[in-house]
Order: sequence, then structure tokens, then C-alpha cells
Amino acid sequence: MGLTNFPHGITSFGVPVYGVAGDVVAGKVFWVCSVAAKSWIAGNDVPSAGTKTKPFATIDYAIGKCTAGNGDVIYVLPGHTETIAAAAGIAADVAGVSIIGIGNGAERPIITWSATGSTLEVSAANVLLRNVQCQNAIDSLVSGISVTAAGFKLLDCSFTQPTLANDALIWLLTTAAADDLLVQGNDFRQSNAGPTECIRLVGADRAKILDNYIIGSYSTAAINGITTESLEILIARNTICNSVVDKLVIDLVINCTGRIEYNSGTVVSTAAITNANIIDAASCQLAENYFSDAAGETGKLIGAVSA
Repeated sequence: MGLTNFPHGITSFGVPVYGVAGDVVAGKVFWVCSVAAKSWIAGNDVPSAGTKTKPFATIDYAIGKCTAGNGDVIYVLPGHTETIAAAAGIAADVAGVSIIGIGNGAERPIITWSATGSTLEVSAANVLLRNVQCQNAIDSLVSGISVTAAGFKLLDCSFTQPTLANDALIWLLTTAAADDLLVQGNDFRQSNAGPTECIRLVGADRAKILDNYIIGSYSTAAINGITTESLEILIARNTICNSVVDKLVIDLVINCTGRIEYNSGTVVSTAAITNANIIDAASCQLAENYFSDAAGETGKLIGAVSA
């Protein structure tokens, strides 16, 4: 199986295993690292590479070596850096591939967006991106991650800008094909004016946005649903802070259904907080969402209490 230095891999009770990050790997394993200074690493995008001792140089090349629906995994080593300079600069176009960053905190691999039209394009189903630092190095990045396929998972990543002025207008954008989306445990931080929203949902049925920290100046809303309703969604346990005066944290297009629950955060309001200037829930149900607009105050419950 090629999972270890043992030619036939290692199995436990018949299941192939790989001793990284607790993952069980069913398919092929590829390694990526751009760091050439380490004696055991010489990142090179050639077919004979892809091992831990001779990794590929780019994530995009590694994706191209994967097989759709095979459960293949790409491990991206600490210190790796990769720049997206054009649309689909990284194209996640092989179904079922997992892209997993190795390391903690600042040691995690870094992907940098360098042009306004540059994107990480997810066009194949059931792709996972986990534990990666995502950095925006250009002002007015149009949309950092574009999701046009079902089952995408974005887990435990951070989204920042190295320079204060470099903000993404939208970090994650879906089409109506992006059903069963999961965005969980991510840290979105944008400190400069300019973004319209952090996450834009367009007809993403059964999308789940859970346990994220979202802070920025969002002129529309931090989480925005437009054009086509998203059905049976769940937005829960997020901390959301919007510093644009009288703008919402969640704004959904009419006929969206699902639940919005246990979210909290801060807003800036010119008058008292009202239900209408915090969450536009469309046809979703609310439970235990609390937001405040002043230091030292506890959050106000958003939504009318059921009779």
C-alpha cells in the first residue's frame, strides 16, 4: 500500500493505518513541503516524489496525483508555504481527497492568496481541508475559497492578513451545488474595513457552520445567504463580531430553513439592539443567541420568545 517504509504497509485487525494525527488511511498517502533547507526535504513536483523524505513541492500537484473516491490523503508538513496567484491556483478537483496540515499554531503550513482573483477552487465532492494557515496578501480579494461541489469540509484553519490593509471581500463562497458543507472550528480575523461578508451561502442545503470565531468589518453580514435559499442549515455555537455600525451578523435570503442557535458576539449599534439589526433568520428557527453592543454588558437574547 505504500503507507510506510514497510512495502505492504501496516494493518491493525485488517485496517490499514498511518501514524499521523490519528488518521486511518484507506488510500494513497502523499507528502508536500516546499522547504528545501532541511537535509531530508527536497520538494519537487515530479511523479517519483511525494514521499515524506522527498515530498512534492505544491498541494496542487499532489491533488493531481490522487485517485477520485479512493480516500487518498495529502499531508502538508510544517513550514510549507504555497501562493495562489490566479483563479483555481489550487484546484481541489479530485473527489474524496483530504488535505491535512501538520503542526500547531504558527508551525502549520501557510497558503497565501496574492491576486484579487486568486482562488482555492473546490470543484470535486467530499474534499477536506484541515489545519492550515490561510493568509490574504492582496487588498480586496474577491473570494478566497470557492466551493462548487457537495460535501466540502473546512476544519481548524485560520484566516488572517499579513498586512493590515489586505482584506478579503468574501473568504468562502458557495454555489447551489455546495450541499452538505461543513465549516467548523475555524478562526476568521479581518481587522480592516472592506469585507462584505466572511461566508456567503448560495443554495447550500444542509450546510453546517459550527464553532467558528468570526471577527471583522462586514458591510453586509458576517454570514450571508443570497439569491437561492439554503435549506435545513445549522449555524451554531459561533462567536461573531461585526464592527460595521448597524449591520447584521447573520442575514439569510427569504425561505432559508434550519436552525440558528447558541451563537454570541458583539455588534455596533446606534440605538438599542433589536432583533432586526442582528439576525435576519428568514424561515429558520432561533434558540439562545446573545449579542451585546457595549463593553461590560451581557448579551441580549435575539428573537421573539415563543408563546
